[in-house]
Amino acid sequence: MINNKKVSVLIWFLLSILWLSACQSEETQTSPPEKEKFEKKEMVAEGLTSDIFVENIGWLSDSEILTVQNEDSQTSFYIYNLYNGSKMKIYEIPSSYVSASISPDKEKILIHSAPVSYSAQVTIIGRDGEVLFQEDVPSYELTHSWNKFDDNALLMTSFSEDWSFQVFQIDVEKGIMEPLDVEQPFVQWQSDSSVLFQDWNTEEVSVSAPLVSQNILDGGKDTLVDSSVHFNQFKDSLLSISSREEEGPFTYQFITSSGEIQTEFSVDLLSRYSDWLIPYYDMIDGKGHMITFKANEPGSFDTYTGTFSLVKWDTVSGKETVLFEDLPLEPIQCTPNGEICLYGNQLEKVIDLTTTNIIQLLKEEGADM
Repeated sequence: MINNKKVSVLIWFLLSILWLSACQSEETQTSPPEKEKFEKKEMVAEGLTSDIFVENIGWLSDSEILTVQNEDSQTSFYIYNLYNGSKMKIYEIPSSYVSASISPDKEKILIHSAPVSYSAQVTIIGRDGEVLFQEDVPSYELTHSWNKFDDNALLMTSFSEDWSFQVFQIDVEKGIMEPLDVEQPFVQWQSDSSVLFQDWNTEEVSVSAPLVSQNILDGGKDTLVDSSVHFNQFKDSLLSISSREEEGPFTYQFITSSGEIQTEFSVDLLSRYSDWLIPYYDMIDGKGHMITFKANEPGSFDTYTGTFSLVKWDTVSGKETVLFEDLPLEPIQCTPNGEICLYGNQLEKVIDLTTTNIIQLLKEEGADM
């Protein structure tokens, strides 16, 4: 009798295991992981109307972009979802729009407008349209750079008509803008207390200059690279482009915060009248991936008839992956996860890097949806 009970319990236990395994298998088949779900979503093609479209600014998330439209003598700013086609208007200004950019944390938007000649209005808003900072600046031309280490800080340079300049430091949280004493106009943050610039010699024409770091607290300077053609400070690394020979090839060096060269890639750059063309690129911060164009042949940009490849560089391992072998050279800006990119002179197209599809976001006037 006891043996029969033991056998019955054993059979029940085995049947329970088989039933649970079958349920788990069915659940696995019917509930794909989140990444798989994301990959199966389709973007809404031609969801933006061309006759009022100005430009797309960039990504606010992996699915949302900031787009600009002209509407009844106003310039309007919308958050547009690429997957469900929804649009939400967050801000508008009179039709004096010049440009806009998004902060590294995707929570703030800088809008440059010019309501009167030789003057710029700088407005910084949150994603909800709330004005966080606003200042009128006498200016013939204006440039700015977000701080990738402090999302409340920016550098802004105001140029006069004679190209004299003044660099300002903006603290969005405190609502203040103060002059910053630096010798060069094109400045980027290196940390929350130091800035980077190329120290150009005004007495001679050159296509490269020493890359210098300056502490904004005590004014101390250090030369990081003896001769740099181009630089860009990312959150996890510093890009410096240089060449040992006057005509190239050129080396893209990715430098760590401790000053060590992490990886480098060698390319041929196209020459221009007084400098070298740096093809459009974008860095996927957090992943260490750079998406960049490369000329497939050497030559001069003015007479170049060759093609461009779009490649992905892994700045940690040094691996290069060719994504496209023949694409027009146009601006590109990728999602935080690095899977899709806005592309085009007005960022009016989307490249899906997982499928190599190119999707048009603009609907031509009179065309059917």
